[in-house]
Amino acid sequence: MRTHSSRFRVNIFDVDAYGELRTNAVLRFLQQAASDASAAVGYDVDWYERTGTLWVIRRTIADYLVPAGYRDELEVRTWVSDMRRVRSQREYELWRAADQTLVARASTDWVFVDFARGGPARPPDEMRQRLMPDVGVQPRPPRAAAVAPAQAARIPRRVELADIDSVAHVNNAHYAVYVEQAVYDALAPQGWRVDPQARAARLRVQRHDLEYFAEAQYADALEAVVWTTPEDGTVFTSECTLLRGSTRILHATSRWAWSEPELPPALRAALSTLT
Repeated sequence: MRTHSSRFRVNIFDVDAYGELRTNAVLRFLQQAASDASAAVGYDVDWYERTGTLWVIRRTIADYLVPAGYRDELEVRTWVSDMRRVRSQREYELWRAADQTLVARASTDWVFVDFARGGPARPPDEMRQRLMPDVGVQPRPPRAAAVAPAQAARIPRRVELADIDSVAHVNNAHYAVYVEQAVYDALAPQGWRVDPQARAARLRVQRHDLEYFAEAQYADALEAVVWTTPEDGTVFTSECTLLRGSTRILHATSRWAWSEPELPPALRAALSTLT
């Protein structure tokens, strides 16, 4: 595999209330590394603008293994693991440079889009060879159908201007913010609220599986439908479907873990109402 490496420094605005690297910041580093890798073989932002094409993310699976913090120097190692007719799967490893600790690993399923044709297109053969000389196929794991139960919480959200990226829709990485806030908002009326002042104990996301179906744009009125699966010790899974009217924008399956040996009783009781 042709591996590309990009380096990033964790800035103060990349960390959350607990001083740990935000999950959406990890996803932004991965996106930038993918863009860097494409540019390194001759396909930079200017090339895509000239040709009226773009790679868009269809699905991201990210595992968050170890927290990173402010000033950490991180290295993203990325490579293309398969190329299909109009799609490409890219793998990532995020390493802390100082001690060579693996902080996160992820994969994204990208679709090549031709704006003039108004849909997916086959990438040029030369691009396919430069990105991945030995083209193969590595199927994605299937996603189980997610049907919201009656007890699912429904959380309204409006798309703000700050959420929009340079192609005028909500950035893929920013949906992690939407999903996590929706889970916190769903738990609060059930008796458990996140406490940013409680430094000793917290919820952490261990995995996001984000599948994108449509774009959300500025001022869209969205609804997050949230439910959870029964917890296993200190770990539980949330499901979140993001809707604009009847249009499904995204579905996220996320695994969460409490940082201490036992779930707080209030959190356990709140989770039971959404299961």
